[in-house]
Amino acid sequence: DWSEMNQALFSALQLEKLAVSISIAFIVMVAALNIVASLMLLVMEKSRDIAILKTMGAGRKSIMTIFMLQGIIIGAIGTTVGATAGYLLATALDRYQLIHLDMGVSTSPYVPFTVKPFDFAMVIVCALLICFVATLYPSRQAARPDPAEALRYQ
Repeated sequence: DWSEMNQALFSALQLEKLAVSISIAFIVMVAALNIVASLMLLVMEKSRDIAILKTMGAGRKSIMTIFMLQGIIIGAIGTTVGATAGYLLATALDRYQLIHLDMGVSTSPYVPFTVKPFDFAMVIVCALLICFVATLYPSRQAARPDPAEALRYQ
């Protein structure tokens, strides 16, 4: 049958799908590490302010919440911009048929782009979840130091 005749093509497509998935995973990992690094730098810059907040009575949870919210806001803005740009690009590429195919290779004259609502929502939810997880370590580090130690060298 046709699936056995095109087994090499299906194997190549499966390998390409795996390579794209690994590439996207690395991109997401770099983005998450960027959030962690920027929040860690912010924690180091704001150590004096954190110590003052602690001496005024702010607890560990409130300090953690501040930095978690900041990371989530950064992630939400990035996710919104990325999702909007991706949706607009996919819609434009499909509407104006910008990527043409050779008719000898495919039955379609262009590459069709379809944005599935469930997949779109899952990508957004996963991106926000990764952003939240990326805020956990920096927020714990922000809440950890003793106010006296943080203010000693200021």
